[in-house]
Amino acid sequence: MEHTLTKEQIMLLINSAKENGLDKITVEEPYFHKIILDIEFKDKGYLVSLYGKSTFDHGHELENYCHSSDIPGFADYKSCLISSGLIHFDNWKEFKEWIGYLYRTEIDPTLSSRSIFLSIDSNLAYFRFISRRFPIETGTGTVHAEYFDFLLSSIVESEIDHQIRDKYNESDLKMMGMYTHIGDIRFNFRNRGKLMTRKAKFATQELNHLRGRLNAARIRGNPSKKDAEKNDIRIVESLEQFSWDKNIAAALISADRNMGNHAENSEIPYFVLEIPHSIERHHTVSSDVILNLLHDLALTFGAIKIPEIQVTLFGIWGGKTDDDYRDEAVQAWINPGSSLSGIVTRDLDLIDSLSLMD
Repeated sequence: MEHTLTKEQIMLLINSAKENGLDKITVEEPYFHKIILDIEFKDKGYLVSLYGKSTFDHGHELENYCHSSDIPGFADYKSCLISSGLIHFDNWKEFKEWIGYLYRTEIDPTLSSRSIFLSIDSNLAYFRFISRRFPIETGTGTVHAEYFDFLLSSIVESEIDHQIRDKYNESDLKMMGMYTHIGDIRFNFRNRGKLMTRKAKFATQELNHLRGRLNAARIRGNPSKKDAEKNDIRIVESLEQFSWDKNIAAALISADRNMGNHAENSEIPYFVLEIPHSIERHHTVSSDVILNLLHDLALTFGAIKIPEIQVTLFGIWGGKTDDDYRDEAVQAWINPGSSLSGIVTRDLDLIDSLSLMD
């Protein structure tokens, strides 16, 4: 039984698990059926237990698979932990102080007479930084993204767009079926985007957030197709030129130290977020983080399995639309023999009936 669920509707599955008396679920990746995290239900929030690099060390199992780089590894898993909001950047406290200062500068003309425009590098689009980290609680109040104007470099757009290209063909899926355990769900992967394509479409939703809700001004630049470092320089140069032309203050947020150096040399305010190297295993988080996490893992890995409730969440499937990407939807395949089947169908029918009344 298949249901397409928005990210918010994934909570129906969690609530159904609780209704069935479960106090914990596990999440498996689909390639080798390895558990990649546990989610324990608590009175207040959820306790998430993570697994380390060794879980993603498939060793000789990948030697015969010619596209082994397309099978998500620990770095992709870690990116999901960051994009979901489960783990913070190492210098998150310093960033909150920095963004709080920028906002005070924005509203206090005695500190600066120029408007502040924020801009992000490509890497932060993949982390869904603006759409998911704001609003931010600082020591002096809450800072919303809408408090600032935004700039979006066409080079950032181009870098992400150029990664949307490769799809799985029959040969790819056959190889997966031979050398991993993905054979039972290959039909949903057919003619769908490979790993980099999926990640770039994910980052595109961040660009859409900037272009839409935040009405970011677009800065034109001339991208290099071969030299990423040259692109970094050109992004900063375009921000510098826009600042001079419009008499505004452009501020850059990145997770790339080199990008920070380029900004410093151009005298552009910047903050470089530090990716955590050491990650604690246990994290108590809210339901919003859980929903982000399940969606991001399903999209990055193509699918994830929750064996306790006999559910597979697909991040890619035939017929997935732009609206599904916008809604951060997943396709839930529920085993017809699962006790959840009737409960989830009941709840979805109720939601549909309420929607018709609006």
